[in-house]
Amino acid sequence: MSGFYKYGFKEGDNTIGKKQGDYEPDITIAGVGIAREQCKIMYNPNSRTATLLPNNEDNKKFKVTVNGELVTQPLNLEHGDRVLVGLHHYYLFVDP
Repeated sequence: MSGFYKYGFKEGDNTIGKKQGDYEPDITIAGVGIAREQCKIMYNPNSRTATLLPNNEDNKKFKVTVNGELVTQPLNLEHGDRVLVGLHHYYLFVDP
């Protein structure tokens, strides 16, 4: 495997988190410090905006950082942003 994954967003909410029982998020990740709903990305295809929404439970325990900064409130992603979900899941946001 190359270690690279591509995810296309659907319109509206795109949940990133851990699969538990019958629940499966749109983008499934696993590991220590990953919540059932770690974060959400709201995608609007009309305006081509992707807004990252941090965890509602505890955004310090279930961390998401963008370019090294902890996300504590909704944040619009920009092309080239580096997103770290939890402690080990790095992503590069690409807006074609």
